[in-house]
Amino acid sequence: LLCRKRFLNAQTLERTALAMRLNNLYRCCNLLHSICRKYQLIFLAAELLAVVSAAPAEASSVAPARVARPGQILVVGSINMDTIIDVQRLPRNGETITTRHSDTGKSVPGGKGANQAVAVARLTAEASHNTVQFVCQLGNDAHAKSLEEALVANGVDISASSRTNKPSGQGLVFLLEDGTVSSVVIGGSNAAWPADLDARVLTYIRSASAVMLQREVPDHVNYLVASAAHAANVPVFQDMGGSDQMISGELLAMLTMVTPNLSELERTTGMPVTTEEEILDAARSFQARGAKDVLVTRGEDGAILLTEDGQVLKQHQFTVEQVIDETGAGDSFRAAFTVAYVEGRPLQECLQFASAAGAAAVTVLGAFPSLPSRRECNHIQQRTPSNSEWLASKMSSLRTNVHQMGQKWTPRSMNPFDYDITQLMPVPKLASRLNSMKAHPSEAFTDDVSGWIHRQGTVEGLDLVDFNFPQHFSSSPNLSTNIRQMQAAAAEAGLVVGGVSIRFPDEFRNGAFTNPDPELRRRAVNLTIEGGEAAIRLGAKELVVWSAYDGYDYVLQADYTAAWQNVIDSFRAVCSALPSLRVMIEYKPSDAATRFSIAGSAAAALLVVKEVGQANMGVMLDLGHSLMAGENPAQSVALLGPKLFGVHLNDGYPNRAEDGLMVGTVNPRQTVELLYWLQRINYQGHLYIDTFPLKEDPVRECEFNVRRVKVLWREAQSLRHNGLDAFLANHDALGALEFMEQTGNMFT
Repeated sequence: LLCRKRFLNAQTLERTALAMRLNNLYRCCNLLHSICRKYQLIFLAAELLAVVSAAPAEASSVAPARVARPGQILVVGSINMDTIIDVQRLPRNGETITTRHSDTGKSVPGGKGANQAVAVARLTAEASHNTVQFVCQLGNDAHAKSLEEALVANGVDISASSRTNKPSGQGLVFLLEDGTVSSVVIGGSNAAWPADLDARVLTYIRSASAVMLQREVPDHVNYLVASAAHAANVPVFQDMGGSDQMISGELLAMLTMVTPNLSELERTTGMPVTTEEEILDAARSFQARGAKDVLVTRGEDGAILLTEDGQVLKQHQFTVEQVIDETGAGDSFRAAFTVAYVEGRPLQECLQFASAAGAAAVTVLGAFPSLPSRRECNHIQQRTPSNSEWLASKMSSLRTNVHQMGQKWTPRSMNPFDYDITQLMPVPKLASRLNSMKAHPSEAFTDDVSGWIHRQGTVEGLDLVDFNFPQHFSSSPNLSTNIRQMQAAAAEAGLVVGGVSIRFPDEFRNGAFTNPDPELRRRAVNLTIEGGEAAIRLGAKELVVWSAYDGYDYVLQADYTAAWQNVIDSFRAVCSALPSLRVMIEYKPSDAATRFSIAGSAAAALLVVKEVGQANMGVMLDLGHSLMAGENPAQSVALLGPKLFGVHLNDGYPNRAEDGLMVGTVNPRQTVELLYWLQRINYQGHLYIDTFPLKEDPVRECEFNVRRVKVLWREAQSLRHNGLDAFLANHDALGALEFMEQTGNMFT
């Protein structure tokens, strides 16, 4: 009823797109209502209410207008020089550990105050005037000059900042492989604030559009600033990061909003924060001591805003392809929220913008380097799932509850709008093997790289083109000429370059990365880097390394330990030289050129990735190679998880050489399970159709593969959407088979 009412309001205001989304929500609610009635699961109504109340901004009623506030955003706080240290894990008490690789220890500007000031500057860079003023205490050492230059270069006004006779603050940031960070902050000049604020600072406070505070400076500074801002009716946003002590009730009463993260909320209140209700209870304890709005950031679980009048607003976290470093994410989130707030945007839109900024920040190493622009935030917001897709994930959890209670489920007979609303994850972009276009030449296309690209462009449903290096780059002796020709051909064919794959020439027959000759190994690494640089110039983001020669043929032939270490060292050199590319090892157990590969399984490839220790290193899984290795491809997908950067689709018969047959024609059920697990792990790469149409017309064969992938992807979606996860959780094979029989998926 709530959705229906908001739908009618949106229609009245002629907000067509909003009305359509609300109508879809209304239909979903009706479906859930019928489910609850059918099975008398009245308690599920509470979950339904939570789903509706947590819906993103498009599904909310028209928010009351807020007025933009003129003036600069004033940030008062800390500035540090951060040293980022890559570690496998944090040391235990009394333990000394070494870094993940020897070239770590990079120093970059940071500190919560400086991060937030620079984030505000970047998010408002298109404004015609300076938008942010930063007040800090600069040190008296060499770091201070670098920090000052970094602030000015980013458009931050520091005219009201002061210098002290203390060294600059420093941050020791321990970066784990999954991108999570822990930090130790050395106060330095950040602790050397005067007892009172000078006249310049007071003037800036009174004219500010908003004030941002953190807790890496003495508490009396925040109190003085908040007191002056409160007297001038300037909103104050207090970040809780930097201290475990609860803020005084007197200071809380002067704050517009307090913004702890989940761990800060737990430490400062001493209350549990495991469930959503516990989080809200802890937030209410802040309000009981004088706080107004409380905004809790929850990392990958998004954020919850509890307003002074008791309203609860929720925001899911936007997803990104790869998490590299979380250092600046919280500061980016808070800066973006404040920027949107002073622009007069509704609170839910403020949350959305902030979530996009936090997501953008985790994709880059270091605090200052990771702080995003408005364009980056807008890009992330534009590619977020629709309300319908978001709601579908919530519906899936309700279905799981039904299954766990042993109820029968007949979704196809009860879901009148099928995948229109319930599509969980779109089909990834598709590419196909360019060399396939050589088969059965057509007079309409030249028999060269340009002609193959144009021929592949006629395939309906294909999005990308991938190239082999150096083979596809040999039409001209000049690499730049080749790249321009390939870019032009791809554009004319309506394709985008997805990636580049390395194919080592015959000079590396005794090994590329495993070659016992150091000079040949160096040349193999240089060739790979050259291919990666070509990929970057083509606009691609992926580099796949498959070497038919990195292995051996006989027992007592190779030094396995040395060969393995050479592979690790070579990939580490490639990843370090190409930090903007996702570099992949494509594993294959055996080949005509090498009977035994050094890294011939998913587990071995993952171990390579772990030992290389670079965030941009991952694995390419070829379905045919996985079958050759005696693996269940879907299990390998689950094993690789976020380190699965690429997938090749094809098919073949067991215990044979690589067949390269059309997708899902021999092992359709295993193919569906693979696609199912790609959805489970939220796979972020594209799908590459790697088949060998020796007898078939390559265009028709490719179009069949495209259709086949989309059909099987939808079948995998159907399994997820209709609740298969619950059967897998219980290892219930018969239940899963009966479930597929009941839902019409048995053809796979």
